[in-house]
Amino acid sequence: MTIISSLLGIFAGICLYVGLLHLLIASARLKSVLHFWFGLTCLLGASYILALIAKYKVTDVEDYINARKLTSSLGFLFTIAYVWFVALYTKFKPVRLLLALNSLYVICILINQILPTGILYSQISRLSSISLPWGEPITHPEGTLNPLFGFQFLALISNVIFTFYACYRQYKLGEKQAALILGLSLAIFVGTVQYDRLMDLGVFKSLYLSEYGFLSFVVIMSLRLTKELMQAVKLREQLMESERLRKIAVEIERNRLARDLHDSVSQTLFSVATIAEALPRVWKRNPETAQQGLEELVQLTQGALAEMRNLLLELRPNGLAEKLLGELLKQLTKAISERVNFQITTIVESDRSVSNEVKLVFYRIAQEALNNIIKYAQATQVSVSLYSDSQKIVLRISDNGCGFDRNNIPSGHLGIAIMKERADSIGATFHLESSPGQGTEVILSCNEGQVKN
Repeated sequence: MTIISSLLGIFAGICLYVGLLHLLIASARLKSVLHFWFGLTCLLGASYILALIAKYKVTDVEDYINARKLTSSLGFLFTIAYVWFVALYTKFKPVRLLLALNSLYVICILINQILPTGILYSQISRLSSISLPWGEPITHPEGTLNPLFGFQFLALISNVIFTFYACYRQYKLGEKQAALILGLSLAIFVGTVQYDRLMDLGVFKSLYLSEYGFLSFVVIMSLRLTKELMQAVKLREQLMESERLRKIAVEIERNRLARDLHDSVSQTLFSVATIAEALPRVWKRNPETAQQGLEELVQLTQGALAEMRNLLLELRPNGLAEKLLGELLKQLTKAISERVNFQITTIVESDRSVSNEVKLVFYRIAQEALNNIIKYAQATQVSVSLYSDSQKIVLRISDNGCGFDRNNIPSGHLGIAIMKERADSIGATFHLESSPGQGTEVILSCNEGQVKN
């Protein structure tokens, strides 16, 4: 039996390799339960095929009975494992029903081991030899079928109904490709097992085919699981990268808020504390000067409150989304104007709803531009205008400050680059005009494609 033994040995090796591979995958804890049951199914399939090789080789009746009992028991165990795998893969897991189905095969295993000649035959009179088309002989028994063999048919039919119903449910739930692939592999496996039962009943006398069904099931589902595993690994890597980027964004935003608090509220409160500390002494010497200090104290306090309201608005996830862009810009300029010494003119024309992504980019660029004016421009007048219609949205921020040479920006000043990157992220156009002594103008425009009607 050189050809059959060699072929079945290759089949067993494939099943063994795939089984160990998926058990190793299960140890990595990525869909571990699913891969554990599939790996166990593959190992039982390999064991069944090896036992089948031994059954084909025996020439003694007693040895044949022992080999047959071993083969049948391994086949029952394989079916138990594959039913659990199907339940996990299709996410149809009625535990009580599964235990009831498995109990049928457990009973088959017990009957097969207790009876002297196994579950199939009540008596085996002798062994005959069948010659295959290429001349290779295989052993075939002749005997009387056991009435309890019908219990095996009941177990087989029950499990077939369950597995195909599980595939049907998976298909109806939208996982059509997965259900069709699993159904195909199960159809091949069930077809070969049914053929073997007809062999047992004496309808045919040839090779058993269930080992080919085992192999097809193992190969098809292994390829499918491997593909799904690669997709899961890729998705997990994407999630990890997204989480990493999220943490970086949180850190950047935390640093920005800390910087804004220091640049605005913290410095304002320091000025408030200094003035409040000096006012009693000033009041004794010059009440009029003290009165001016009180007015300045009120202005600084109102500015600090406005700035805090602005920062708290940004901290709330829906804070920016709930307001129109023009309203946000007015709130921003009001908070800044109450803590600086220059005048800010804010003009909003046709304020309309835009997507949150566009709104956030326009708001952040305006914020960055105004912060740069406060730090570097030495301006006395600043203009912020927003215009929008059905075709586009345009933001202009200009000042009459000292301006600068764009070709001679000191290292470490990344404000302009950050603004341009933000604009590019939504496909907007960012333009900056400035020259020494001529002030600066920032223009940000976004076409109709980014405007939400």
